[in-house]
Amino acid sequence: MAIIQKSNGLLTWCTDLTAAFREAGATTLAANSRPSSLSEHWARHRNNQRLLLNPATSRRLANTLSGFAPDLVVILNSPSLPPAAEALMRRALRPGVPIVGWLCDSVDVLPAGHDAMLDGVYYFDSASLPTLLEHYRATPARLEFLPLAANPRRYACQPINIQARGRHLVFAGNCTPARQRFFADYRSLGQRLDLYGLHAGNWPRVWRNRKLSSAALARVYQQCLVNLNLLQAGNTTNGLNLRAFEIPCAGGLASYPDVPDLARCFTPDEEVIVYQSATDLAEKVGHLLRHPEQALAITLAGHQRVLREHTFYHRAVRMLNDWLGSSFRPEIPDYIASSL
Repeated sequence: MAIIQKSNGLLTWCTDLTAAFREAGATTLAANSRPSSLSEHWARHRNNQRLLLNPATSRRLANTLSGFAPDLVVILNSPSLPPAAEALMRRALRPGVPIVGWLCDSVDVLPAGHDAMLDGVYYFDSASLPTLLEHYRATPARLEFLPLAANPRRYACQPINIQARGRHLVFAGNCTPARQRFFADYRSLGQRLDLYGLHAGNWPRVWRNRKLSSAALARVYQQCLVNLNLLQAGNTTNGLNLRAFEIPCAGGLASYPDVPDLARCFTPDEEVIVYQSATDLAEKVGHLLRHPEQALAITLAGHQRVLREHTFYHRAVRMLNDWLGSSFRPEIPDYIASSL
């Protein structure tokens, strides 16, 4: 099978999904839709044709697909295709080979120059469904909820010792202005909140004000009693971001805003702390400080839920079952099974 993405960037989901497909027994190729040659860069700048709107890039990807001959093509974070790119891909593939998308951002409009030409779209956020239905309603395309996931090897869990963890809240990620407002609200209640990541504003600990590797993030998730998780405006509305799965995967206790899709993935306040405001979160953190046995129970339950249902291996098997046959049931890898 083939995976098409726009870049590796900060997110590692293409790398993790590729590895998961291979673990499930699928020969897998990952291809990048960003320019990879001088001709592609020239076409990109000459006509401002980005990604799959760039005819040179579309031809290169079509040639790659023709040579690889996959049984399934997954396009990451795209709800649609430009018609010219879709035509090139269809000619490059055998008849009947499905092309599907998997979103990690909420969408309220198809990208400019795109049409509803995929055989299926997996959405992680129910807020995207009205837009997808608007464009795909008259087509046979399958539109299905498929949440994001975590890689237990990348976010490896260490022995959990709640008593040794910092008795406060921590956030690791891009400290955007919208998130800074929540930080200020929480701190105004007299609560301690440590920040890691871009724009964290730590002084003199400036080394905390940077992008963190997966290994560094895992260590942060394991060092404090509760990990704060916030939505990123424009990316997530009703759904769960990658951090929602990575924190419990690493053995951290996760919190998340009270959004509609949360209960589809976790049991609120049993596997993840759910909050409606800074005040609500402060009260729940205070309760857990007084009852560390409950903090441990939630931490363990969230970790087990991820291993049972929310790894990239589970997502890869789901896609293979959906598109290549329901009899596809490989064994769970040892590194997951041994932790259950």
